[in-house]
Amino acid sequence: MKKSLGLLFGDASDQDKRSAGMIISALEKNAQQGFDYIEYRASLDGLAKLDMDEPIRYQSAFVTASTMGLTRAKLLKTAKFYRSVVVKEKDHFEKALEQQMTKGVAKLQSDIKKLEEAIRIKEEQIKKLQADIEKHNGKITDVQSKIDNADQKIQNTQAGFERAYTTILNFIDTDISNIESYIE
Repeated sequence: MKKSLGLLFGDASDQDKRSAGMIISALEKNAQQGFDYIEYRASLDGLAKLDMDEPIRYQSAFVTASTMGLTRAKLLKTAKFYRSVVVKEKDHFEKALEQQMTKGVAKLQSDIKKLEEAIRIKEEQIKKLQADIEKHNGKITDVQSKIDNADQKIQNTQAGFERAYTTILNFIDTDISNIESYIE
């Protein structure tokens, strides 16, 4: 693949560079030998700069690709293969996100519960332990701030991934639909 895959999917890589990079990396790792959908996509991308109708662009790219031995069946098969790679990457992302939530936020929430219990016990001995209570309240505020920060980062990461995922998936789905419609 001579052209960067990130450039083949429009502004998907601008949505969230890290998430798009993960998806593109998965596509690169699963790149198949020979002329297939990715090279066809690069041809479409090159033809997009010319002033031609979409059906003509798809057909022109296919005519060129067919000289390299690409058939409609192989084109659709490889496009669907790369689509499945993108979908699998989303599954991997969701599992990692869930683990991060469990590991990060759940542990911090558990820490808050333990601190609140410590506060309840300390309040019973308020004269002796007033300084302790203030210390634990400070820790709760700190831990809550960490939860808020962690939750915001996770939400931002998820939103960025979803935007990149949807953009790339839409490109592939549109290509599959157009290939099925325009190429016989």
